[in-house]
Amino acid sequence: MMGTAEPRAKGLPTHDDSDYSVIQKAGMELGHASSGMLLPGIDGKTKKEAVRLCARDYLEHHVFFNHMHFHNHLNHHLLAVFSMGGSSKRLQEIFDGNRQMQRPAMPKHQTDISASNFVDYLSKEENYPDYVAFFRKEVDAAGDRWHEVVPKYIFNRRVFPRFMNGIFHPLIQLGYGLEFDSKAITATALAQACVHSPYADETYFLDAFEEMSASMANGTVKDLSLMQILDMLRDERTAAGIGYEDTVSGSENVVLGRKLASKYGGLWTVGADDAAINAKYEEILSTVALLYISTTRPGYKQVLDFSTMHCLTSLYFMPIYFEVLSTEQKARLLHAHCMAVLNIYSAGGAPQLFVTPEHTAEDTRQVVSDSHGESGNPWLEIFNDAIGHDDIHAPKVVRALWRGDILSALQKQNKNSTRQKTPPVNWLYIARTTLDTITMSSFFERSDERNKGTRFWDSGMLGYDQFWEDREKS
Repeated sequence: MMGTAEPRAKGLPTHDDSDYSVIQKAGMELGHASSGMLLPGIDGKTKKEAVRLCARDYLEHHVFFNHMHFHNHLNHHLLAVFSMGGSSKRLQEIFDGNRQMQRPAMPKHQTDISASNFVDYLSKEENYPDYVAFFRKEVDAAGDRWHEVVPKYIFNRRVFPRFMNGIFHPLIQLGYGLEFDSKAITATALAQACVHSPYADETYFLDAFEEMSASMANGTVKDLSLMQILDMLRDERTAAGIGYEDTVSGSENVVLGRKLASKYGGLWTVGADDAAINAKYEEILSTVALLYISTTRPGYKQVLDFSTMHCLTSLYFMPIYFEVLSTEQKARLLHAHCMAVLNIYSAGGAPQLFVTPEHTAEDTRQVVSDSHGESGNPWLEIFNDAIGHDDIHAPKVVRALWRGDILSALQKQNKNSTRQKTPPVNWLYIARTTLDTITMSSFFERSDERNKGTRFWDSGMLGYDQFWEDREKS
């Protein structure tokens, strides 16, 4: 099982695989947002199975699969593979593999959460089912305009810093709710956000955005590229007091990283203009992709950082969010995401980026075929391998990289493009490298998997020599 999963309790609510009544019980429906990924040719039977399995997850499982608040990824894995054309048989395998690590759904309390008191129960995990019931009522009552419920709550001053916590997991869960036009999944995502602790001080992101906006208005800030800002953070990590720790999570470096992000985040400006926001989105997606792939020091086997991977997979959902947000809300969300990326980068020791020609090659097919055989369309091979992959994150990485490749192709066709701050990226190469590097199954004990010689995501302070002392040389 992945990480530290706990034994499943006896009496867990469960349903037979032939029981389609779960769809109605959960009120589970799956549509699709126009900016989401959905390969053509997915048949009605497969979709019905996806709906049934998402309904079972909704009815049977808790938001966290252990008491350390590790997140339930079941519908993430399921829907990512579904969108790439996974078969109904494969969807059932994914459900069965993920299910063994889940905690049972909590019973609803007597607590009646309402629009007037919902902030009274924030950060209380035991009220998760009460929040799900509340938000389900909210989206159902809104009818065809239920998407308007999303910004109403995520941009609440108390909720937003919780929505941005948990290495982007509330944002990812809500992204799936919006992508698949699902009221049920959306309700669980809003509830998930509410039971998180705040990212930092509750005004952290709000203060940063307002300071950045004020600097733009009075012309006192020079807009820098995200790559330039990463360089500045790296130059200042020692002066900021960020030193080596065996683990990043829970260390003082996280707090120090937030301070650095606050200091430099305002230099990445996001104005309330749709064209500028789209350009900024393409820049951060490209920069994070390079950050994800290029922190391995020369002479060592490929390392892929767990937290940076979440920075990348969460960015896939931004265009889906943009469909339901106002222009100012888009700017707020994108800037907050950048602040979180800067914090994660700083807390990890601000590692040097070793960007190689393979990472940025224009002739992506040649680079991949040189290393992995030939295919008429290499993305089809990537999708097929991602569908069969037993790591719960790998298909999500592929989807984020696919989006980047699509955006890059559109920009190449746009002769009037002036987006100089968006670095070139070999999206296909990074996808292939991810699938070849991450070989560990999420469905078995990690120690057993390591004994087989499989590889998992790395985590730690990649920016310091100590991290590399026990890493395998290439």
